[in-house]
Amino acid sequence: MEKAKEKKVLGIIALIIAIFALILSWVPIINNIAAIFAVLGIILGVIALVINRNNKKTIALIATILSVLSIIVVLATQGLYSKAIDDATGKSDKNVTSTASSTASSTASSEKKDDNTKKTFKLNETVKQQNGLEIKVNNVKFTQGTEYTTPKAGTQFILVNVTLKNTGNKSVSYNPYDFKLDDNGNQTDMNSYAGNDEQGNPVVSDDLHSGTLQPNATVSGTLVGEGNPENDIKLASVDYDGEINWTISLK
Repeated sequence: MEKAKEKKVLGIIALIIAIFALILSWVPIINNIAAIFAVLGIILGVIALVINRNNKKTIALIATILSVLSIIVVLATQGLYSKAIDDATGKSDKNVTSTASSTASSTASSEKKDDNTKKTFKLNETVKQQNGLEIKVNNVKFTQGTEYTTPKAGTQFILVNVTLKNTGNKSVSYNPYDFKLDDNGNQTDMNSYAGNDEQGNPVVSDDLHSGTLQPNATVSGTLVGEGNPENDIKLASVDYDGEINWTISLK
């Protein structure tokens, strides 16, 4: 016996919502709204299927399938977009690896297997971020300033010369504001001005500026901060939300 015609009103509404959800599911951020429409489309589609359980149910079935597909697309694209954002901003450096500057013994080599979760490094170690950027502190100098330029009371200028190298296969941006001076947990920017010497020459003539490193490119420069040399002084990479990615002891 041929089935009765489908009751289409609810199915058509579900289909319109499902198509709208599928279109929005590809758009970053907005696809969160698409997920809500998709759930609504599934609910209406299922209700339409129940209403037409003894009738034809083509529209209701298509609406339900498209709604489910929309949710799948939302989940897939959100994961894809999140990875793309991490790669573009270079903020995928939560896990870093370290290589000692001296030749490691067989025992030290085995210990390096655990460096993926290491966040604190010694002065003679190189930090390697997941975006391919390597950071190494070449030397650290402490100065009380000049006659006309002095640091804050109880502190000294701390001059940290670093070398950055891009070991990855994509360009990497860098900026002196990527780094902080950690003085017993007090994190401050390293953009202080150390003044000029008695001859009128800048105490620091190789400040590290912002830029972009192509693969295999290297740049060196000096960061200037202010801290108490008697305290635990570290160079820190701090994320935009305040989370510390890694630190290098400067003493």
